[in-house]
Amino acid sequence: MNRLFYWLGELFSLHNYTLRNYTVFLLVLFCIQYIPIESRAGASWVKVMTMVITAFVLMKYIVVNKALIISLIYAVWIILTAYGLHPATFRASTVIYFFMFLTTFVAFYTFVWNYHVISIDFFIKVLRQFIFVLVGVLVAQQICIIAGFKLMPILNLCQVLDRGIGANSLTFEPSTLGRLINILFYAYLKCYEYRRGEKVKITEVLNKEHKWVTIAFLWAVLTMGSGTAFFATAITSLYFMRGWYFLYSIPIFFAAYFAMDYYGNESFRRVQTTTQATMTGDANLVMETDGSAAMRIKPMLNTLTLDLSDSDVWIGRGCDSAKGLYSDDRYIVNIGDYGFIAFIICVILTFSCVINFWSLPTIMILVGIAGFAGGNVSYIWGLLMIFTCVKYFKHHRYEYQSSNSED
Repeated sequence: MNRLFYWLGELFSLHNYTLRNYTVFLLVLFCIQYIPIESRAGASWVKVMTMVITAFVLMKYIVVNKALIISLIYAVWIILTAYGLHPATFRASTVIYFFMFLTTFVAFYTFVWNYHVISIDFFIKVLRQFIFVLVGVLVAQQICIIAGFKLMPILNLCQVLDRGIGANSLTFEPSTLGRLINILFYAYLKCYEYRRGEKVKITEVLNKEHKWVTIAFLWAVLTMGSGTAFFATAITSLYFMRGWYFLYSIPIFFAAYFAMDYYGNESFRRVQTTTQATMTGDANLVMETDGSAAMRIKPMLNTLTLDLSDSDVWIGRGCDSAKGLYSDDRYIVNIGDYGFIAFIICVILTFSCVINFWSLPTIMILVGIAGFAGGNVSYIWGLLMIFTCVKYFKHHRYEYQSSNSED
C-alpha cells in the first residue's frame, strides 16, 4: 500500500518518466480485457478506477487544447439531449460512464501532445513488445487447447470458442484481437516510416529488423480464428500498395486468396460470405449469414438509411434507445441516443485529434475495424489512443528525419 501511495505521489509530481509510463499504461489497459478480473460484460472496475484517477491527474496537468474544447462541447450537447430533451429515459450511469472515457481520452491526448511524454523510439519499442505479448499469450492459449484444456482463466482463456486453436489472447474475443493486432502492426510500420523518413517496403517486412514482428503478426491473423482479422489484414496491407508495389502485391493477394479458399479456412469463408451479404445492402441477410458480424455491420447499414428529415434523428431518442443488438433502430456510435449532431461532434473530435482524413485509419474506422471517438466500448478508445500517437509522430516526423540526417 505504501508503494502505491508513493507511485501516485510520483504521478502527481512533474516527473516526465512516471507520466510517460502512466500514459502507456492507459493505452495498454484500454486495448486489452483480462476477463478473470474485469469480466466480459458490464463496466470493468479496473478501468473505472483508472479513469477516476486519470480525471484527478488531468486536473494537475490540464491544458486548454482542441481535445478539451471539443470534448466540452460534446459533453454539453449530450447533457442537453439526454437530460434536457429526454428526461424520462435519462440514465446518469450511462452518461457519466461515457464522460469518464471522454475525460480519459483528453488526458491521454494532453500527455502525448502537450507534454510530449512519449518518444518515437520508445513507442516503437512499446508496439513491438505489445505485439509479442499478445501473440505469446495467444500461443500459450493454443497449447492449452491442443492439450485438451479449453478453459484456462489465468491465461484469459475463459470461453469455449470451438474455432480449432482460435483464441482471444488478452482481449474480449478473437475479432477484437484481430482489430488490435492489425492496428498495432500498422502503427509499427508508420512510426518506423516516420523515424527513418521513408516507407517500409513489402520486401523488408521479413528482414532482420522486422522479421519477428511480422511472423508474430501473421501467426496471430492465421490462427486466432477470426474472420475480422482477415478482413482487417486486407485493409492493413493497403499500406504497401503504392507505385510499383501495387503491381507486386496483386499476385500475392491472388495467391493468398486462392490458398485460403482451397484449404477451406473457416474464418476466411466467413469473410467471403459476410462480404457478399453486406454488398447487397440487406441488413437482415447479413444477420442470417453471420450473426456475430451482423452486430457490427447492421448498425452501419442502418445508418446509411437514416431519414434526415426526422427531427429525432438529429437530437436522438434518449439513453439506450435501441431495442436490441439487431434492431433496426441501432446505429453507429451513439446516433440513436444523442442524435446525428452528436455524431458530427464525434467525427470532428476524431479527425481533429486522432487521425488525418486522408489516411488508412479513416478506412479502418469507416469499415468498422476501429471506431469514432464516441460510445462506451473500452477497446475502441484504446485503438483511438494508438492512432493519436501515430498522428502525433506524423506531425513531428521532420524533426526525426532532421535528427537522422545530422547523425
